[in-house]
Amino acid sequence: MDLRTFAKSYLPASVTGALRLAKYNYEIWSFPKTITTHRYGTSNFTVHIEDRVAKEWYDRDWELPHEIEFLASHGLRPGALVFDLGAHQCVIAMMLAKQVGPDGRVVAVEANRHNVRVAERNFMTNRIVNVEVVHALISSKIGMDRAATSFNSRREGKVIASDQVSALTIDRLAQSLGTPDVIYMDIEGFELEALKGATNTLKRACTWFIELHGDDMLTRYGASNHEILRYFSPDEFRAYVCGEDETAFHLLRGNPPHERCFMVFVPLRPGEPQV
Repeated sequence: MDLRTFAKSYLPASVTGALRLAKYNYEIWSFPKTITTHRYGTSNFTVHIEDRVAKEWYDRDWELPHEIEFLASHGLRPGALVFDLGAHQCVIAMMLAKQVGPDGRVVAVEANRHNVRVAERNFMTNRIVNVEVVHALISSKIGMDRAATSFNSRREGKVIASDQVSALTIDRLAQSLGTPDVIYMDIEGFELEALKGATNTLKRACTWFIELHGDDMLTRYGASNHEILRYFSPDEFRAYVCGEDETAFHLLRGNPPHERCFMVFVPLRPGEPQV
């Protein structure tokens, strides 16, 4: 039996939570921090590497993500306003900022305070001025909630090993900062809950990219992948899907897969026929 299994089996939840939090803080303190430059899609960025997840994800060159290439023909244009929800350390946000240009703007929302601090250093190092980072959790209601103290943060109901943060709805963001042209959402299984707080924004001509994390993860929030279709009427949106092992988006036929996948919902223009 490994140490993690032993702790879960024999120690109180308060103790295992405290151990998790101590391990997380120690990892941040002890990680050998570096600065590296790579090509991310069509741009070169100098990125601060300050934890093991950032090293795994960002310390290498990237091809242009399939969704950004697809969105370039569906609302991600110069001058656009983009909401990047679940922005991590904002490498994607910087890529989106390059796509929308100096007349466009990206609002990046991230629940983990460590990731927000690194993101701000990334903006300063790369002289990115058209991205605003907001330290908050996207939810169905406004108030306070808890985010897991993990490098790839998510909503966490337990007090131990979580951090209290502001909770915002998509509608409140749009009310405060303007109606977005594109929403880019990757919030670790909480996407259906976030859509409950987007009633007004869903009525606007906005393109949505949503990473669906699969039924296994969504069950922790009482949801499943196919429920996403409740929010995007075929009379108002055209749905595209890309599987985790696929390289291009295609029209959705039926329900999305049960596994992790990527979806784009493009608003239909007036008079545009359904497919």
